[in-house]
Amino acid sequence: MSLPFKTAFNRNLCVLLCISALVSPDSAILLHAADWPQFLGPHRNGVATDESSVKDWKTSPPERLWRLEIGSGFSGPIVQGSRLYLYHRKNDQSVMDCMDLKTGKEVWKYQHKTQYRDDFGFDPGPRATPCLHEEAIYLMSADGILTSVNATNGQRIWEVNAREKWDTDKGFFGRAPSPLVYEDSVIYIIGGKLNAGVIALNRATGQVQWKATSDSAGYASPVLDKRASPPILWAWTRESIHGINPDDGKLRFSRPLRSSMNASVNAATPLVLPEGLFLSAGYGVGGNLLKISNGSLQPKWTGDRQMSNHYATCVYLDGYLYGFHGRQEFGPEFRCIEASTGKVQWTEKNLGAGSVIRVNQQLFIMLESGELIMAGADPTQFKVYCA
Repeated sequence: MSLPFKTAFNRNLCVLLCISALVSPDSAILLHAADWPQFLGPHRNGVATDESSVKDWKTSPPERLWRLEIGSGFSGPIVQGSRLYLYHRKNDQSVMDCMDLKTGKEVWKYQHKTQYRDDFGFDPGPRATPCLHEEAIYLMSADGILTSVNATNGQRIWEVNAREKWDTDKGFFGRAPSPLVYEDSVIYIIGGKLNAGVIALNRATGQVQWKATSDSAGYASPVLDKRASPPILWAWTRESIHGINPDDGKLRFSRPLRSSMNASVNAATPLVLPEGLFLSAGYGVGGNLLKISNGSLQPKWTGDRQMSNHYATCVYLDGYLYGFHGRQEFGPEFRCIEASTGKVQWTEKNLGAGSVIRVNQQLFIMLESGELIMAGADPTQFKVYCA
């Protein structure tokens, strides 16, 4: 799902922690923090680069600057400059909060009503992480309200009700893929009828620029391969992985990829790697490394025993992938595999489920238990710096 960190505790009681970068240079987690303007960071791959991070929290523990009680939801925070933005739910309102990064004090608040109710009794808040680009933030609520909000003052720019306009299906767990900005478009996977599975709206007006596919939505967010010429938008729906021209919405590549089990999800976001396009899901889908060959997507390797991501997306470094393998409810393992072959390098058991991001050579692993682990991105061993 669209969660940089997926936690097991009730977010109505959760506190948002901001770690100090004002202590000594040797002990700061992020000494020169860059922006994190969208789901999984600047490049949608869960990687923060050019950061200074600590290797020993036991001798130099991080300092808590502030904490804040927040509402429900699975939407992740985003950061731009000195501001932190969080999309969550309080009572019957979806709330977009803008806060000062250093103090946690409110700068502005935008809110709109929500009617979402989860069929399985899970958290009723937003799933999709907002996307901030230039002057605007783009939102999607769990009940399909697409909104553009001014990032400076919180004023609404436009709003589109995708549920009413394209009869979108909320699926098992609500509308979840995070929006993506490409030039003058904001792109959503909404699973709408009338060929509105994937749509592009004009960033300034909210008007439709193109529509593509009639697939139902999954939970994976779209990514852009800028190295391709022309660029390719990769959209993994409930049914298939599609390579789309982001300028006009025309399909360039499509390959069916989903479990035969109805109660299944495609949740981990595709990763554009030097070795190919990596996708992974549970329920028998497993890991898939695809390449473009003779005008179509072809597998380089595929298998359910290498890296089967139930929800959280892997991170990549120097030819290796690090991530959670196995179903969340059955005790997943954290492991490292070789990206080009799928060969398992090592496996760490008994962590449970969680999510991971990478900062330089280090992995920050957030477990459902609420524990944060810092480990090395090392293909030879699982080495914990601090837990």
